Amino acid sequence: MVSTTYNTTDEAAFDRTFMRVLGGVETLLFVGLLIFFSGAVIGLLFTNLDDLENENPFARLLWYPVYLLIALLMLRSLPQVIRVAAFNPLILLCVMWCGISMLWSYDPGITMRRSVALMMTTLAGLVLAARYDWNEMVQRIAFVFFILAVISLIVPIVMPAKGVMQEIHQGAWRGPWVEKNYLGGYMTRGLIAAMCAFAMRPDRFWIWVPTGLLCFLLVLMSTSKTALLVSVASIGLFIAIRIFRRFPVLRIPLMYFSVMGISVFLTLILAFPEEMFGLIGKDPSFTGRTDIWDSLMTSIREKFWLGHGYGVYWMDQLGPSYYVRAKLEWGIPTAHNGWIESWLSAGVVIVVLFGFLYLLTLLFAINRMKHGGVETYWAILIILSFLFFSMSESIILAQNDLNWLIFVATTAKLFSFERPYWRDRIAHPYFRPR
Repeated sequence: MVSTTYNTTDEAAFDRTFMRVLGGVETLLFVGLLIFFSGAVIGLLFTNLDDLENENPFARLLWYPVYLLIALLMLRSLPQVIRVAAFNPLILLCVMWCGISMLWSYDPGITMRRSVALMMTTLAGLVLAARYDWNEMVQRIAFVFFILAVISLIVPIVMPAKGVMQEIHQGAWRGPWVEKNYLGGYMTRGLIAAMCAFAMRPDRFWIWVPTGLLCFLLVLMSTSKTALLVSVASIGLFIAIRIFRRFPVLRIPLMYFSVMGISVFLTLILAFPEEMFGLIGKDPSFTGRTDIWDSLMTSIREKFWLGHGYGVYWMDQLGPSYYVRAKLEWGIPTAHNGWIESWLSAGVVIVVLFGFLYLLTLLFAINRMKHGGVETYWAILIILSFLFFSMSESIILAQNDLNWLIFVATTAKLFSFERPYWRDRIAHPYFRPR
């Protein structure tokens, strides 16, 4: 009898140890995946800064084992993945439409290959959302950005020719990426992740406060004005959400001054565009972006409803983008706007589909102010920052991209009504009977 009890106890202890080890290995795999999706590894090892237009074929091959790993992680949490996917058919419809665009694509082969990559990137986001709760997911994402911030600090110091821009935007830090705006954008999201991770686990201030400060410093070193504006706005919004949640008596004054401040800011932008943009070293053309957008309107009108095919518009120098590049006299790599990029790829249909998806996601995030827990900070800040960056970066429905992966994971949790996360309360379903 005693021997049987000892054996049972030993087996239970072994099972607990095994599950902890398995969970630790799984966390390391997820962290590695997210770092790889950021592009930092490829940027450091396989990007030729003297020939950015040609894709390294070996770098492309590295994605196949990554996709296999995503599939294996999916199998471990298959019922949960099916659940979060079933709750968000809109995102599946968006991905499917991009794949269907192969039927009328300028280059069906490229569209098929990139659609598969988009599908796997989206699947990675769904797996991340299904595997972890709000706190676990945000803590892991914040740790990923901590690693990226450390890499971004080391590279410009140790390898300035690699990590600091030498010709265009001379002196601006770009870290392991090809351009300073990538560093600024990722470090802004790192700042948001660090603030939200701190809000969820204040006892880990010793890592999240320094991480947030380092990310903000790197935003400054990147000289990216968009990233700086979004970073400052995110800090202000974080404080505003804190006040709104903790001090109900201040909600009405807070909303009043917020609306008034935004109204005054927009009025000044419309009335004095040159002066307002000059304050941050910008011009009303957004450093030539409006010229690109104006030129792309002709291509949009040519394929208004269905687009040119997912992921093909910029691939062929003599293809659909030829006249735009010839007109502006430089090799434009992207539309520098996620909405226009999507329109070029899959027509007005995908713009409407994703626009509806984003609107619902934003409404669900705002609804967390009333019914949600500490995850409210993450839901609102990351969804709004995605919108702001999509105005100047092609991150909507982007394959092999960390920004899209994080957006998918967040919207999947919001659509599936993931239970709120509280530091000091018992977890309960999002909707509770009265």
